[in-house]
Amino acid sequence: MQAVIVGADRIEGIRSEILRVADHFGIKDIDHWTGRKASENRRQLSRRTGLVVFMCDRANHMLMRNVRKQAEELGIPMVFCRHSATEVRERLDELGCGRCVSKGKAEVMRRA
Repeated sequence: MQAVIVGADRIEGIRSEILRVADHFGIKDIDHWTGRKASENRRQLSRRTGLVVFMCDRANHMLMRNVRKQAEELGIPMVFCRHSATEVRERLDELGCGRCVSKGKAEVMRRA
């Protein structure tokens, strides 16, 4: 399985938070889409994807719509955050507990 980080420029902190919970989700690899190229709006999620972390402040709405639709169709858990590694940690912890939580602009979505 792999995780996909969408929409961040510097991903070291986000990557470390994903690696912290990697065993729980079965994550072995992390891919990164910057969201800066128009061609990324049409990228397809791999069938190996087990988690999507979407950084809302760093990506456009068309990309979000595309990634969200694919994640829903494939039943992939998706985490929406603004831009901090601390927020990513909170959302991943909530997702790991199996809860669905909505807080302001950050949202955790899990589809089964």
